[in-house]
Amino acid sequence: MCGIGAVVHKSEDINILLYELLFNLQHRGQDSCGMISYDRATNNIHELKEFGLIDKHLPNLNQLEGNMGIGHVRYPTSGLITKNEIQPFYVTDFDGISLAHNGNITNLLDLKLILEKNDISIISTSDSEIILKLFIFFLKREISTIKNINNKIIIKTIKKIYETCIGSYSVIIMINNYGLIAFRDIYGIRPLVYYKNDNYIAIASETISFPDNNYHNINNGEVLLVNNMNIKLEQVCNYKIVPCLFEYIYFARPESYVNDILVYEFREKIAQKFMKIFKSKNFDFKTIDYVVPVPETGLITANSIAELIKKPLKYAIIKNRYTHRTFINPDKQTIVNSIKKIKIIQKLVVGKNLLVVDDSIVRGNTSKYIINELRNCGAKNIYFVSCCPQIRNPNIYGIAIPSHKELIAYNKTEEEVKKELDVDKLFYLDLDSLCNTLKELNPNLSHFETSVFTGKYITETDNVFVLE
Repeated sequence: MCGIGAVVHKSEDINILLYELLFNLQHRGQDSCGMISYDRATNNIHELKEFGLIDKHLPNLNQLEGNMGIGHVRYPTSGLITKNEIQPFYVTDFDGISLAHNGNITNLLDLKLILEKNDISIISTSDSEIILKLFIFFLKREISTIKNINNKIIIKTIKKIYETCIGSYSVIIMINNYGLIAFRDIYGIRPLVYYKNDNYIAIASETISFPDNNYHNINNGEVLLVNNMNIKLEQVCNYKIVPCLFEYIYFARPESYVNDILVYEFREKIAQKFMKIFKSKNFDFKTIDYVVPVPETGLITANSIAELIKKPLKYAIIKNRYTHRTFINPDKQTIVNSIKKIKIIQKLVVGKNLLVVDDSIVRGNTSKYIINELRNCGAKNIYFVSCCPQIRNPNIYGIAIPSHKELIAYNKTEEEVKKELDVDKLFYLDLDSLCNTLKELNPNLSHFETSVFTGKYITETDNVFVLE
């Protein structure tokens, strides 16, 4: 899970526009950030790359000259964390090509073999560089110089990527002296959208990057071509869209539309599903003193639940706003160090029965820490709500859940998880309620990427959606 974006302006430098676009995607990646611009007047590229947050580039932003640029904020799910992995990647072929990628390729060994057999080297451990090298390899099989590049050739090249690369990938490519290319994998697991006004065209992972809601989806299996401020869309593959559920549960900003669903509305609407869950478990609302959200992604659902059960909402759990998101840290110790930045307002919890609402329970580290702190501050009873089902399986599509062993719900019953967390009651949103909520908000959606809940992963067989 990363954030990617690009801008091409009719006449002006794009440095501020690209910076603001990536700033609004900072929640999608905080490990490193990069931007590359192309100046057609001088035929030069300008590159800024740093570890950490995008604001590190502010002192040097004026160096990013040119009316076209591409950028990336990284959350590492595979590969090393070195300068070599900071995107966008750039090569000098065809007058210069840059690439930014959000997702995770699952058939890396096969792809590396293709590159090795054709004496193509890679300098990083990133699957994104492999996509770039494959793109150039397939492009060179069609043409030899930048002068021969046209939309038809690009579409043929992307089709080869679709036929070769398996996994999740939303990709933006910038070709100097040509334009921008953007496409999503055949299932559209990761989001990608674009925006156009009279002066510029922008592409981004989420609609929050745009100045208004006048966005357009790049559909799964679809290629967007931007050349001289002209837009062309071509549907290369026709599969059912299978979006990642965690985009709605955790990753995306509540202001964003993901596959035409306002994330805020999803998080608000699932509160209604919990009313049925509470009723099925004979949960007595009268025992609750306060509803307490876990910031930030638990806020909207907690507020809606509080309204439905007519109980006060208290912000008793406070997160230091200057710390990174804990879930996207790849190792346990980093997560533990980060969650110590969460503080409890003791006066609001001492002697109280609390309904605590969080977006999910993954490893359980954050939840255990919060529950322990609430106990230390004198909470009487803690009823814990997870806004998604039990997470029992690894993710291979761009979320840092590489193994079963780190998951608190793996091989455990709900009662066993409840005891390990040390809560008095535990409520999970069931998978049917989660998916049905999304279908209600967008009836065009029928399938979802559910592997962390079900253990069923997407494969392709004769252009038919298959789970195995």
